[in-house]
Amino acid sequence: MKVIIFSHESDLDGLYSAAIGLMRYPQAMTVFLGYGAENFNKLGNFIYSATRYSSSESGQIVIADLGLNDELIETCRKTFSDAVSKGWKIMWVDHHPWSQQAIEAIKPFVEIVLDVSGRKCAADLMYETLLPGNTLAAKLASMAHTMDFFTRDQYLTPISELIRYYQTFPDFYYRLSDLAVKSARGILWDVEMQDDYNNYVHLRDEAKAQVFASMQIREAGRFKVAYAQSSPYLQSSLFSEEVFAKTNTDVMMLYSTKGKVSIRRNNDAISCRSIAANLSDGGGHDYAAGATFQSDPSDTAAVLSELQAAVGKALASSK
Repeated sequence: MKVIIFSHESDLDGLYSAAIGLMRYPQAMTVFLGYGAENFNKLGNFIYSATRYSSSESGQIVIADLGLNDELIETCRKTFSDAVSKGWKIMWVDHHPWSQQAIEAIKPFVEIVLDVSGRKCAADLMYETLLPGNTLAAKLASMAHTMDFFTRDQYLTPISELIRYYQTFPDFYYRLSDLAVKSARGILWDVEMQDDYNNYVHLRDEAKAQVFASMQIREAGRFKVAYAQSSPYLQSSLFSEEVFAKTNTDVMMLYSTKGKVSIRRNNDAISCRSIAANLSDGGGHDYAAGATFQSDPSDTAAVLSELQAAVGKALASSK
């Protein structure tokens, strides 16, 4: 049986969700994607090609750690309807908040596994759904959970930063797939990864110095928000923790030259997801979210104005 696993490209949860999928389906092809309309169009095109030009053999599609926003419902519904009509099965495993409209729209075509408690990551759900009781899968899920929720209850290798580093390479998808295969075999760190990490650390530390030098901290009501242009060598969650420790800010907005923004919080009184909802392609969790912005990334004043407006709207709606 042909199997395709789609998972999130940017973090440990996405990587280990794919690895658990590979443990269940060793023959699977892995495809790593980000959020937003462009990436979901890629998902649709990939599924269309796989189902349209394959033999009469049916297959299984597993989607993990990718949320479904309402504006992408029709794209997904059409893609899945076509795949199911060709005999393929689809499972979507996710821990992001979904609207009831999104659930109802694709439920006829997809086995949906969602967490409504807010206490599980995607790898937790993959473990429980595909390989309950498997020791390695349980460990991968546990580590993904530690990183996703920053529980600090166990040591983690710096693989999250390595994922970030690999995103700067032209063969990023090959490298990430290779990490997923290694993880599925229980190889969590090796000499090759160590060599790559040693190279990365120098670039990361230079990037940190540059970002701290250009960071702006502005007030939004009773909150303090740090705004900074990110770097391809900085892992958003880990760097935000460092910013919070040094500045005592409540929210971190890391915007990129590609028009994307990562949002992290240091105060439970504000929701990152609510901020992201006021920007394009916004989605995520209360504690971490992402979106895109419309301003020219080279126009710092315009970018900050747009991001500040999103924060202001989120605070106004929470009153």
